[in-house]
Amino acid sequence: MLKVFRSLLWFGVLISTGLAHAAPPMAESGASSPEQFLERSVGADYCLVDWSTVEAYYRQLAEKTSTVAWSSVGESTEGRDFSAVVISSTDNLENLATIQEYSRTIADPRGKTPEQIEEAIAQGKVVLVITPTMHSDEPAATEMAMQLSWTLATSEEEPWRSMRQEAVTVILPSLNPDGLDHVAQWYAKNLGKPYEDASLPELYQRYVGHDNNRDFFALTQVESQLLSKLMYEQWNPQILWDVHQHGKTGVRFFVPPYCDPLNVNIDPLMVAAVNAIGSRAVLDMTTEGCTGIATGVNYDNWWNGGNRSVPARLNIVGILTEAASVNYASPVFLKASQLQDPLGRGDYRPSNQFIAPWPGGWWRQADIIRYELEFAKSLCGSICREPKLWLRQKVAAAKRAATLDDQSARIAWLVTVDNEDLGAVERLTQVLKSSGVEIHQSKTIISADGRQYAPGTLVIRCDQPHSRLVNDLFEWKKFPKNESAYDVSGWSLPTLFGVRVVEVVHDLSGEFTLFQKESLPAGFAGPSDSPLRDTRNWIELTRYLADDRNLEVAKDGGPSPAIAAAAKEIGALPRVGVYAPWSASIDEGWLRWTLEYLGIPYQRVRNSMVKAGSLRDDFDVLLIPDVRTSTLKAGRREYSIESSLSGGLGAEGMVAIEEFVDGGGKLIVMESACPWVIDLFRLPLIDVTSEAKNSKFSCSGSVVRGILADQELTDDMPQAVPLMFSHSKAWRSPTDKEKGDRTDADCQVESFMHYAPRALLLSGAITQPEAIQGHIAWAKVEREKGTIHLFGFRPYYRGWTHASFHLLLRAILVD
Repeated sequence: MLKVFRSLLWFGVLISTGLAHAAPPMAESGASSPEQFLERSVGADYCLVDWSTVEAYYRQLAEKTSTVAWSSVGESTEGRDFSAVVISSTDNLENLATIQEYSRTIADPRGKTPEQIEEAIAQGKVVLVITPTMHSDEPAATEMAMQLSWTLATSEEEPWRSMRQEAVTVILPSLNPDGLDHVAQWYAKNLGKPYEDASLPELYQRYVGHDNNRDFFALTQVESQLLSKLMYEQWNPQILWDVHQHGKTGVRFFVPPYCDPLNVNIDPLMVAAVNAIGSRAVLDMTTEGCTGIATGVNYDNWWNGGNRSVPARLNIVGILTEAASVNYASPVFLKASQLQDPLGRGDYRPSNQFIAPWPGGWWRQADIIRYELEFAKSLCGSICREPKLWLRQKVAAAKRAATLDDQSARIAWLVTVDNEDLGAVERLTQVLKSSGVEIHQSKTIISADGRQYAPGTLVIRCDQPHSRLVNDLFEWKKFPKNESAYDVSGWSLPTLFGVRVVEVVHDLSGEFTLFQKESLPAGFAGPSDSPLRDTRNWIELTRYLADDRNLEVAKDGGPSPAIAAAAKEIGALPRVGVYAPWSASIDEGWLRWTLEYLGIPYQRVRNSMVKAGSLRDDFDVLLIPDVRTSTLKAGRREYSIESSLSGGLGAEGMVAIEEFVDGGGKLIVMESACPWVIDLFRLPLIDVTSEAKNSKFSCSGSVVRGILADQELTDDMPQAVPLMFSHSKAWRSPTDKEKGDRTDADCQVESFMHYAPRALLLSGAITQPEAIQGHIAWAKVEREKGTIHLFGFRPYYRGWTHASFHLLLRAILVD
């Protein structure tokens, strides 16, 4: 067990600031409470638990308490147990299989008689899933969940006793056990030093860090996949509570309702249920003396992809709470003048959304846990006061989602067999299946809205309970005017994957069967004349070119002739380096994930490696992800972190990268890193998004069209490629007049892609689109013996943009 102490004062702090609990009546249990197990108060200052301690606590609780069951769901990215704890009455635990079957009926009542549905409601139990500590630098919920599990499992007080009878609570001790360890170890290492609140130098989830809460419709990460399996195959819950923390100076606690805009693909009953739970929590928590609670601010009900937002499209009440943070486990003192008004007003004062402001003072990990436990008590009270209400709500929402009527926007979506990137099609179908979506395939030629489609066409019908998620993922979004997005404003997964889908609005006829296989139907033949339009073939190619390919490929008789020809043309995999700053770049993590997905070996390159020079000795290609100029130049400030992790590339790094390119290296740069490279090499490019005349331009988190130039590198690709534009770049060449005021290098810039001059926006929102229309999105510059590729966007954005993976592949392997 990891224990963290700060001097001998810790003992006094433990007594005075640990979470104090009255002693409610408890059922008999031989298990240790969290306080007994940890040998300190829950939420004590300067203390964080590691994963082995957490897991050991839950195991002993399950072993010695008849109301708790523990199980391993799978393994995390780094190989730790990804576990779940189930808490309910002894009778309910003995009948979990029956309860799960009733939950399946409630989630999908199709084909059930009214009597069967009523039986499921009468005999079924509410299933609540709780997900603490997805973001590992928001650690208080780990110990909160330990205390909640103990109280819920053993207390004879209300609402805990009734909750065991009326519900099954599934708690995942941490959605990111890897990160839980990394944060605990980092905090212990730095405790007592001037930089004890410093952020980690590595992502707390190996590939995506904080973006693990942006992965619940693309399902790229192991943890997202495991939770989806638990949610939609095993439990089919009615309610999910996702427990988070936000900044120190914000409101002490956020509960729903969420703010506008509202996504119409969420059933009104789900929205009403979320609002009711949140409003009741404000009443209950205020009664218990909790101040600084806000509703209807910051967190919208529009975007998709998060842990509480995907379930909302699947008829699950998705609850997000956000508590104000401390410095990991170190308390903070905040004056009232430091606190931010949640409504953005000039002064910090009450409102109907913020009825009792917190006055300021000390804020501790124990305070976070107290607020979260009070919310948990309110939530459980809302559930067990009217347990059948939540079951009936889900049945009603599922029936509505599975009913087609005059108000339905469409009746189905088709995935056509003429798609050429079968890797993208397979990935799309797997994502849908993992989210509980039903897919059919046509056995014959089918007719849809007056057009015919070949046998094997995949059909995603909209008369199924999970149709709202399908519609939300497939539609091109129109973000409401005069609103601001919490995250992205637009998405369309098939479009971002480069998969052709057809919306069926009026009629659909043919013979269909349920599509249950992993492999696509025979009608999907893939590209005939350009095999590298299929990412499966790229992956086969990179594996063949890898050092250990011969043994593997020989077993299968070798690659196809087309892949063998491509391998001969490329010759060998380049030695790829990925620049990794010590500020834990999420985009660097996504780039690594993409390279591994595509089978391209790489080595991470740190500042000291660049400064050492002679990069050509080890690398043919150097990739710089979306990293800001300030980070590249200066890195982390001196004294803000241990000295070995401070600083950036500096002058030595600039010289080394110049020498790398001049010596024949290939430099590939993404988005925010481009200005630094443009300045370094004095490239004749001007970012139009930063020009004063385009000050009203805005396009954050939207899908736009890129148009490929007539270049040999991309001549086998579709001319138009969907891109994700999120604070991205667009360039133009300087005018003759501007050239006189600049000291640009004498070099030729080739435009490989520009933003579409017409029909630019596909999904989301954009203002002043003419600012980027027709301007460069992907440029290539040759310098001395080397090459520079500048991507104004991220061709691997969050793993969503499968269609633009092809651009990255060609830049690395072909050009």
